[in-house]
Amino acid sequence: MPPVPPVPPTAPDPDSGPLQPRTAAEGRIAILTQYFATDAVNHGDVASFPPPIALDELPFAERRRLLDGLLTIRPPRPIDDEDMRDELDEMLTHESAERAAEAGDPDALALPVLATTHGVAGALGEHGALWEGDLTTLRAGAIVNAANGQMLGCRVPGHACIDNVIHAVAGPGLRAECAEYMAGRAERGEGPEPVGRAVLTGGYHLPAGHVIHTVGPVVDGGRVEKRHRTRLASCYRAILDTAQEAGLDSVGLCSVSTGAFGYPKEEAAPLVLETIGVWLAAHPGSELRIVICAFSAKDRAVYEAALAN
Repeated sequence: MPPVPPVPPTAPDPDSGPLQPRTAAEGRIAILTQYFATDAVNHGDVASFPPPIALDELPFAERRRLLDGLLTIRPPRPIDDEDMRDELDEMLTHESAERAAEAGDPDALALPVLATTHGVAGALGEHGALWEGDLTTLRAGAIVNAANGQMLGCRVPGHACIDNVIHAVAGPGLRAECAEYMAGRAERGEGPEPVGRAVLTGGYHLPAGHVIHTVGPVVDGGRVEKRHRTRLASCYRAILDTAQEAGLDSVGLCSVSTGAFGYPKEEAAPLVLETIGVWLAAHPGSELRIVICAFSAKDRAVYEAALAN
């Protein structure tokens, strides 16, 4: 069965009584953690779980991580309790807004374009932007998720991949919509989502209105071959085509395949810029703002080096 974040193996002394939540947020986390822990045991997601008194003794931050783990491993089944659905929606709405506010409420249409920041000429300079930040805080028509072929999120508690982070911030509704899409593929006798395509879903609790999911190529051993380059370029073309066809005004790109899938960032960045430039040349009437999101200063430096060449 999938792992969940660690919790105390035994309950504290019952005579001392549980710690009472000090804030509304703590009270909400306590209720949700207990509900989803019970739900996980009842459905066989986990074999067992500590009693409520043990959960009450956890510090707030650990209990929140535990709830995140429970939601990460949870299959895309309905949340039967309407009150719990409402509580979870309110919590995720508040947390998403708080994360965006702490990041300065970045807006794709307000970010400076490459013509201004890096002196890039032509359509790429007019429509493209390079931004270092958390993609899940960006207000945009859509942000991009580097998905796997199952299209249901990472499902590994605490894993820092973009797939996991996007699903965590968006909430269970995103996994449910992806599951519905995959069920349709299964009914048609189709298997996992192919590499190099793009699928549009809602954004749910993200500041972005939508998520565009794409499955990138896997590069074993860091050796990039022509087929990898072809498939990665196909991912980005499909992303831009999907955003354009949906009438979106902006899209925030993640760095597809450069994490666990092994595509070297230094080789991906020039290909991404070239693919965007070629796409823009083929769509001269497009007004799509294309934001390249660099998760870290190192990622930003890789793109700046590619822009300088």
